Amino acid sequence: MSYDFHLICEQDPRLGLLAKASAQFEDKFTLAPVEASEHLVLGFNGEDLALLNVPHRVPAGELGRIFGARAAAQLPQGGWVAEVNCPADKDTAEAVRQFLIIAVAGTRGLVIDPQSNELITADPGA
Repeated sequence: MSYDFHLICEQDPRLGLLAKASAQFEDKFTLAPVEASEHLVLGFNGEDLALLNVPHRVPAGELGRIFGARAAAQLPQGGWVAEVNCPADKDTAEAVRQFLIIAVAGTRGLVIDPQSNELITADPGA
């Protein structure tokens, strides 16, 4: 079984957002490139947790069509969408989910469950 999330950010999350979140955990979370691709592997203490697919830019109207009006309203200029795949167990997926929530905290970023299209986190003060 695989556990997945959509990470939606104002800018490409490879440009510092994920590294900033990792720093909050004394850099125990790592982001390593997947050989011969632009994908990244999210790891913790040397163990691979999730695959972060290459983020792509999505206009606000398309965000609304795919993820709903709340996502489009939170990111009126559009956003960068990355699929995050956790091929391991539910506990690993929960750790990844928490990391993503911390990564988008204080930003307009979102974490969405692609099965239900539910916003897992949204910073209402952004």
